[in-house]
Amino acid sequence: MLSINKFATLADTTRRTLLFYDEQDLFKPASVGKNGYRYYDYNQLYSLKFILQLRKLGLSIANIKKLMSSQDSASLDGQLDQVLTDIEQKIQDMTLLKTTLLDRYNQPAPSGDLPNDTPCIVHRPVQKFWTSLESVGCTEDAISNLYQQFYALIGPLKLVNKKESGFLTDLAASDSRTYPEANFRIIKAVSDPGIVSVPTITRPQGNYVVVGAQNNQESIENSLDAIKGFIARNHLEITNNFWQFNESEQLTNKATSNRISIEYQLI
Repeated sequence: MLSINKFATLADTTRRTLLFYDEQDLFKPASVGKNGYRYYDYNQLYSLKFILQLRKLGLSIANIKKLMSSQDSASLDGQLDQVLTDIEQKIQDMTLLKTTLLDRYNQPAPSGDLPNDTPCIVHRPVQKFWTSLESVGCTEDAISNLYQQFYALIGPLKLVNKKESGFLTDLAASDSRTYPEANFRIIKAVSDPGIVSVPTITRPQGNYVVVGAQNNQESIENSLDAIKGFIARNHLEITNNFWQFNESEQLTNKATSNRISIEYQLI
C-alpha cells in the first residue's frame, strides 16, 4: 500500500487533488487507517490516470462520476463530442483575438497631432471602410444607438485594432453653417474582407486637405472654415466627402476622441 504522498507522486498529481477527489466521492483511497491516513493500491493508478485525462479534456466531476459508474463508452463519446465543440469554439475565439492583436501591432505609428485651424496637404493611400447606416440625427442617443448597431455587425473587438475610425459626412464646400444639421455615417477601416454583410466605402488614394480640431462644435466649425479659406486662397477644389477621423482610440463625447482630424480630398 502507498501513502497519499507517494501515490500522488506516482500518478504525477498532487495530494490536494486526491483529497478533493475523495471529498467529491470521485476517487476514494483503498483504505483509511485508524489514524485517518489514506492508503492507495498500485492498481488504482490506472483508474486515476483515466480520471485525470478526462478532467484535462474538460469534463466536469459530475459527468465523470456518471461515466465511471456506468462504464458506458457511448456516453463518453457523447461527452467528448461536446468537449470537441467547445474546443473548436475556443480556437475560433483565440484566433480572432490573435488577429486583432496582430492588426493592432502592425499599424503605423501616429504622425502626431495636427495643429488646429492650420490646414496642410497630406497624401493618403486607398483605404476601404465599413460604414453604418446614415444617421437620423446628431443627438447622443441617436449616435450611441447607431454605434452599438454598427459594432455589433463588424464585431466589438474591431474597437481595439487601432485601424482608422470616425465619421463620413456629405458636406459640400466645407460649409460650417450646414455642419450641425448634416447627416453622417460611422466608419471603420476594413480589417476582415470576409465580412460582406456590412456596406463599405472606399477612400480614394490622393492628396487631402487635412486639419486638426478639438471634439466640440466650435472647434470643428473653425477648422471647416480654415479649410474653406485655404481652398479659396490656393485656388483648389475639393470633393463633398468630409472625412473625420479619431486621433485616439479612447472615445468620449458622441463616439469621438478628444482630438480629431478633418479631411477633404483635392480634385
